[in-house]
Amino acid sequence: MASALASSMTMASVAPAVRRTRTQAKSAKVAPKQAFSARATYAGKALAAGKAVRMSAARQVVSVQAAGKGKGDLEMVTLKDGDNVAEVYTFGGVCTSWKCNGKDVLYVRPDAVFDKSKPISGGIPHCWPQFGPGDIQLHGFARNSQWELTSESANSCTMTLTPNEISKGMWDKDFKVTQTITLKDGSLVAAMEVNNPGKEAFEFTGSFHTYFAADIDAVSVGGLNGLEVLDRLTNETSTVSGDVTVTGPIDSVYAGAKTNPLTLAVGGGRTVAIGYEGWPDAVVWSPWTDMEACYKEFVCVENAACSPVSVAAGGKWSGSMTLSCTDA
Repeated sequence: MASALASSMTMASVAPAVRRTRTQAKSAKVAPKQAFSARATYAGKALAAGKAVRMSAARQVVSVQAAGKGKGDLEMVTLKDGDNVAEVYTFGGVCTSWKCNGKDVLYVRPDAVFDKSKPISGGIPHCWPQFGPGDIQLHGFARNSQWELTSESANSCTMTLTPNEISKGMWDKDFKVTQTITLKDGSLVAAMEVNNPGKEAFEFTGSFHTYFAADIDAVSVGGLNGLEVLDRLTNETSTVSGDVTVTGPIDSVYAGAKTNPLTLAVGGGRTVAIGYEGWPDAVVWSPWTDMEACYKEFVCVENAACSPVSVAAGGKWSGSMTLSCTDA
């Protein structure tokens, strides 16, 4: 008998015979390659701090110039709070590095590119407005769109995404997504708000698709015990018993995560606490030998909304993730 979990998940309707891993999946409507380098309508214009971009009042965005550049000469913000340092790129709105106690908590894959030809593979990319393959591009368009930097301080930055050349080609909704990355009290906080300034409700699925630097043999995820889990590789459900470890390819959804924070042992005496608000689900992913060159060096533990979230016209949704680490 199919479980309620499997029937409610966005991807559960995909038959096992045609299911692919994330590294193999292709959506039915993938944007052409050249579209990946397209920037938002107002991206790239040198705007002085405080100068408004001409947009509808409901989605007005004020853009500021980032202080620095990162790999590939891409716009990047460096945040500092004591010994904690983070790097955030406006392309994809992705935080690629957070060094705690001098060691990076996050992981960027060796095949990552910084030329806008595809999303930056690593750190904390977004899956929005679609989690996994589906009607539009795999994992949505937020992770390969140019976000506008709308505020920046020593330890915090805010970026905003509105309809752009990429999104309009595959999703006709009006939206304004705001993300704030903050370093505070030894933690990293990623907060996301989805606003619907349009006249009709829309639905989305999504996640913070966080890559954690880890020794895959030492990985142990705590806080999921007793939950029903959907194995997206086999389309089968079961109940979690104990901590989740990784001994092969895994792409699993844990519905209604209740333990807050989750804990992630990554090896070397380091444990990462993963706190969350707003996100109802958790996901654990490892490509295993599909990524032979690097699978032993990372694991993805994601805060997610795998079943559709509805945002009413004029309404909003918010979710956040708080990361903190402890070193033995």
